Amino acid sequence: MLGVLLFGMITLVFIVPSVAQFHITSKESRCLSNLARIGFANSVYANMDASDPAIPIHRLYYLQCGWGHEGLCPSPSFIGAYEWGGKSGLGFPGFVEYPNELGSRYGTVAGFGPSTRPLNQVLYKAHFADAYAGPTFDRIQAEIDTRLVLDINTCPADTGYTGIHYPFFRDSQLSSYDSFGTSYAANVLWVTDADSGEMQSISPYLHKYSAIPNPARTIGYYENNGRFAWSAQPTPTGCEVLGEGVAGTVHGWHGRDWTFNAAFMDGHVGRNYMHGQTLENVYFADPALRDQYGCDVVRGQGWQLDTLPLEPVPTGLEWSGEGRAAWEWGVE
Repeated sequence: MLGVLLFGMITLVFIVPSVAQFHITSKESRCLSNLARIGFANSVYANMDASDPAIPIHRLYYLQCGWGHEGLCPSPSFIGAYEWGGKSGLGFPGFVEYPNELGSRYGTVAGFGPSTRPLNQVLYKAHFADAYAGPTFDRIQAEIDTRLVLDINTCPADTGYTGIHYPFFRDSQLSSYDSFGTSYAANVLWVTDADSGEMQSISPYLHKYSAIPNPARTIGYYENNGRFAWSAQPTPTGCEVLGEGVAGTVHGWHGRDWTFNAAFMDGHVGRNYMHGQTLENVYFADPALRDQYGCDVVRGQGWQLDTLPLEPVPTGLEWSGEGRAAWEWGVE
């Protein structure tokens, strides 16, 4: 891992593309800088953790809500895209049986506050208080967790929902930072090769950092609006935006539709364009599912979400056959 770490340190110096390559606004420059720091911290964390995770894995991975709250949350809890770093989010209220927004799916009460998000220990020098450290739950600390200002996790152009098919995010009218605790999502692509059954990871998540076969092409982290764009591809063949039945557009936070900033697994950052790219269909063995989800795009020019030819990693989670296997909804 030493060689990987040193490489990350070297590439950090050249991380933001020059203005000659493309025009960037001050907000986009800050966003790219954030992603560069996240990508570098990710390589540091992988070097620190004996398991060499490509993406940090939260300690409550696919468990029920913990620390005295077992049984209060739907099981299993979905972990991966957001719980690597950031503050306590307010999105998906009511996930935990709590009388206000502190019962968020992405919050402290559910066990996913900033003290538990593993990459925070590398990204920030500040100590994050644990609301569960004492003999009783500290509600005041949980409220503080929702108000934290963590600049590295905040894209200054983050306007939240931008034309995707994630109903609770759309209806919340929150920024991604306030909804999930971060403006950036980790690359978590989970799939199944049948109409129901165990999901498997074909993304960096649950794979080893040192084993990623195409690190310069493989996305590690990206702006959260881009996380949903790969599966909302209106094409000349008549594909629809899944979940809403109509073709649509996912707007980028920096003024370019279908275009999102990303940090790649080798440490560099850049833009990826997710519309009208190659329809790979690389992950469904069932022909019917390949037809059904033929609009899903997992590779484009200069980027990919999958880690093939690495073998898929079982997640331990079952897909109910509702929704899509790679989406957070529909898993029971």
